[in-house]
Amino acid sequence: MAQIAVPTVLINSKSVDINNIFHFVEIDDRLGGQLAVKHLLKLGHTAIGYIGASNRARSNQQRLAGYKLAFAEMGLPQLSEWIAFSNAEDVAIGQQLLPQLLKAGVTAIFCYNDMVAVGALLACQELGIAVPQDLSLVGFDGIALARYITPPLTTIRQPMLEIGCHAAQMLLDLLQEKTVENLVLAPTLVERGSTITIEK
Repeated sequence: MAQIAVPTVLINSKSVDINNIFHFVEIDDRLGGQLAVKHLLKLGHTAIGYIGASNRARSNQQRLAGYKLAFAEMGLPQLSEWIAFSNAEDVAIGQQLLPQLLKAGVTAIFCYNDMVAVGALLACQELGIAVPQDLSLVGFDGIALARYITPPLTTIRQPMLEIGCHAAQMLLDLLQEKTVENLVLAPTLVERGSTITIEK
């Protein structure tokens, strides 16, 4: 019996299927990592950490690649001690790994997502680390909570409404047997109070 081909559009989950059943709309995670680190470099930070989620293999890999690429483009060294991963829940990741990166001497941290950054912020409060005076933090996603925490979180915003609209339109086109193209959308930097120019 032949399989029924059901039009499917994945969001932020690129398919390796090559039979044209699956399509996708996704964010450029690597560009997002670059934007985050370039922002921190522009503020004068050169010892920049990365807190990653090892249970989000593909997006974590791409965001870390963007982190590394930003350093490479500026010809700056990067230390392995500045990078840490965990497979815990997002907030717990930030709480667990922040002390490790502080010991490595970072002045800023790019977090895998906003909730990881929230966890890092909570750990800073427990340790008496002032954000952004002592440590700058950048998240990823642009969730609503990011603008309401103290200080408001600098983040890499995913255009979620745009992603959803493109995915819906793509499904409608597929149902009408139209040809569609997979989309990779660019994130944007939203600068808020959790990052500051480093004092020399």
